Amino acid sequence: MPDFDLTVVGSGPGGYVAAIHAARLGARVVILEEDANRWGGTCLNWGCIPTKALIHGAEVLETVRRAAEFGVRAGEPEVDWPAMQRRKDEVVRGLRRGVQGLLAANRVETVVARGRLLPGGSEAERRVAADGREIGSRAVLLAPGSAVAVPAVAGVELALTSDTILGLDRVPDSLVVVGGGVVGMEFATLFNLLGSRVTVVEMLDRLLVPLDREVAERFQQLMSRRRIEIHLGARLESIEPAGSFRRVRFSGGEVVAEAVLVATGRRPNTADMGLEGSVALDRGAIRVDQHLRTSLPGVYAIGDATGISMLAHTASYQGEVAVANALGEKRITADYGVIPACIYTQPEIAWVGLAEEQARDQGEQVRVGRFPFSALGRAAVLGETDGLVKLVASSDGTLLGATIMGPRATDLVAEVALALGLGITAAELASVVHAHPTLPEAVAEAALDVAGRAVHVPPRRRPVS
Repeated sequence: MPDFDLTVVGSGPGGYVAAIHAARLGARVVILEEDANRWGGTCLNWGCIPTKALIHGAEVLETVRRAAEFGVRAGEPEVDWPAMQRRKDEVVRGLRRGVQGLLAANRVETVVARGRLLPGGSEAERRVAADGREIGSRAVLLAPGSAVAVPAVAGVELALTSDTILGLDRVPDSLVVVGGGVVGMEFATLFNLLGSRVTVVEMLDRLLVPLDREVAERFQQLMSRRRIEIHLGARLESIEPAGSFRRVRFSGGEVVAEAVLVATGRRPNTADMGLEGSVALDRGAIRVDQHLRTSLPGVYAIGDATGISMLAHTASYQGEVAVANALGEKRITADYGVIPACIYTQPEIAWVGLAEEQARDQGEQVRVGRFPFSALGRAAVLGETDGLVKLVASSDGTLLGATIMGPRATDLVAEVALALGLGITAAELASVVHAHPTLPEAVAEAALDVAGRAVHVPPRRRPVS
């Protein structure tokens, strides 16, 4: 009989959530993490949490700078970068201890080792090597996460990555960000708020390519107004030393800055795991079916390593689905139709479901509702009026997706995700009474605007197109 019902390899938001979920179903669970200082995975230690802690510090700085607008006298604020870093580290340590405490409270055995799948075994028992120890279990769940991917260009070793930039000992006077995606733009706006002169170099023809094009273009305009220099359609060619600075050459020009951040994506962290020859891979990503099963019976995979969606909450969701399938008799299918995505720029951006162009590409007769935060009372009170709520609906008014740019967009998107999950119409969403004055009123107004009935903007006809 195997020692465990489930072995989880990796303790990120997919792995540790899956382990706890399995333990609460009564399973005997062991979880492996290769680094004793990274329980909680990349998200907690180098990604979601530390970056958002720094971003919030920058937002507090901006609030103090604007204090006079709200009738508050304050001196000129200064950035205390070491203190900001200390707070970030304290937040991370506290949450890391929380993950370890939850695992212990649920009687999940924890092992510090890089798990490697051993050859042989059977569907009734799979074995994993853990630095000299062999662990047998009924099922194995692979959740190794991802690692930074850098382009193969000359001098790339002179640049920082999204991992190493968190360890800077001071705020650079100037920063080049290579990559105008989610990670790149979060760091670009962070250091712009902290006072750095920021330049963004993006290979594609627009920023934030997963985003609704209309909203992405409005965001780019805002960034330009904030003196972030943006070069689109610019392919990185080399990074060279220039005294104590760095010279970044790209198609169409060059720029010299104190520091360079390469934020060009991540890759599945699947090397040296014993997968070759036993588990099917697709360009390094673990291939899974709709039940999160790999090609090897009894072995499941979730999270960034599957290449499906590099979002922490997707990994957590997949973890619960995989556990149900690994330990139960009824098969559950993973559904990615309502997975919200968030960008912690300034202003925040979030989306869920289909963007307008995606819906049109799928043949939908689209109806769009928009509502600007400049017309919202609560946004005016907060002094944060940039951005809008944009809802996309079918010809019968059924909600298909939403994109929000503005104050607390990453919180507001939850309401629309629930609406999409329930399959309701824009009219039904608009009929929900929203408290006043609040930010969610913008969602209700955008829902009304799908039918051209928004109250707090001039009337416009909304033909089906």
